[in-house]
Amino acid sequence: MMPWLVVGTGALGSLMAVRLQQAGQQVQLKSRASSNLPTQLAINFEQQTCEFPVLKAWPGHAVNVFAAIKAYQVAPLLAELRDQPLPAGSQLVLSYNGMLEHEATLVPPTALHWVTTHGAFRHGDELVHAGRGESWLGWANPDVSGSAEIPAELLTVLGAALPPLTAETDMTRRRWSKLAVNCLINPLTVVHQCRNGDLLSLPVADLMQTLATEISWLAAQYGVDLPAAEIVGLTRRVASQTAANWSSMLSDVRNQRPTEIDYLNGYIASGCQRVGAAAPANEQLWQQVTTLTKDFSHLR
Repeated sequence: MMPWLVVGTGALGSLMAVRLQQAGQQVQLKSRASSNLPTQLAINFEQQTCEFPVLKAWPGHAVNVFAAIKAYQVAPLLAELRDQPLPAGSQLVLSYNGMLEHEATLVPPTALHWVTTHGAFRHGDELVHAGRGESWLGWANPDVSGSAEIPAELLTVLGAALPPLTAETDMTRRRWSKLAVNCLINPLTVVHQCRNGDLLSLPVADLMQTLATEISWLAAQYGVDLPAAEIVGLTRRVASQTAANWSSMLSDVRNQRPTEIDYLNGYIASGCQRVGAAAPANEQLWQQVTTLTKDFSHLR
């Protein structure tokens, strides 16, 4: 099995790095050239300390790249890989919240999308796996990738690291479902300053239904059948499974980091506007979170 290079040292990327190492894989981390990360990084997880070498340059040998990054970091990463292509035989696995405009032309068709409902956050120096979920893996563009099978070793290793993992022939609907759940959970945890599970007891059911209805309508314009009732039901299940988790968006707000709100509720509101419709509930949440983060949006 090729070694793994994990891009992104946020909670989810760190969780995957730790779990891959625990599964017996060779794992390194990749930092940005301008990053001040040390050449060795320690991650404390479940009363263990895992050590990882940190690379600033891309390796000269084939590697599996697992990029758990923010949506606004995808384009810079892909531009970097176009300037310095990965060696032959390498595989890129992308994981990010939300949707990007012009995604079909931006993301290489040979890349894989990894979608998950696992939840993780940092508590001081500790990495916490706060929500046991499930994951899916599939080609970024199945129309181009054709009937190519996902490498069995990838499925085996990623499935062992964070089970269960299911191979998907078409990730479109799965990614819309993930987008919808994030639109209902993440900004509301920011507004109410709460954990995911707390949303189940707050008076937000009507708002969730309205948000879901707007998302369902836009999904249909892209040929995706995603009923609002299914979105709400899935959201409640994920909130229950990850009840103890602090959402990544709330963590970003508390740590004065840019959020992915433009690629979540902002994507829905802008998408509806482009086809002459309105999504006032998603628009309001988009603007609400944007206002909270306007003073540090330059940090992207």
